[in-house]
Amino acid sequence: MRHVVTALILGAVFGGSVLNQFHLPWWQRIVARFDRIVFLPYWAFFAPNPGFAGVHLVFRDRTPAGLGEWSEIPLPSTTAWRWLWNPGRYERKALQDYLSGLTRYAAQLRQARTLELTDAYVAVLAWVEAQPRTAPDATHRQFAILQTVGHRPSRELRPVFLSREHPRG
Repeated sequence: MRHVVTALILGAVFGGSVLNQFHLPWWQRIVARFDRIVFLPYWAFFAPNPGFAGVHLVFRDRTPAGLGEWSEIPLPSTTAWRWLWNPGRYERKALQDYLSGLTRYAAQLRQARTLELTDAYVAVLAWVEAQPRTAPDATHRQFAILQTVGHRPSRELRPVFLSREHPRG
């Protein structure tokens, strides 16, 4: 009996994950209503809607003097050897997945006050909190997600997401 229940649950998650890859309005309404913690994955990796923009994760610290400057969390760059040795691909892919999860349902989840409970938000916050302090007296940290579209010199930088300020421990 446990095997049947497990197979049904895994089958439902698989089916929901597949449906989540298509932009079906009726399915998006169901997911927005019942998947408050963004459990079902969404990937914009394969055609016909591949990812087309670069993402940047930035943060700033608040000190008693005010908010500091934004600092970007560097990701490993790609090299000509990436076909053979590319450990940075995991960080870039993880960041892309987390950011797509955050930005996809941000509006609905903020209204329900559950955005900060999603695995994507918690993972990005942990990533940001692991960065060294920019000021020794920092009391809070805030992060933002920026998106770059296009190529230089006409590349456009767009803010996509701004977190609240989180107290530093």
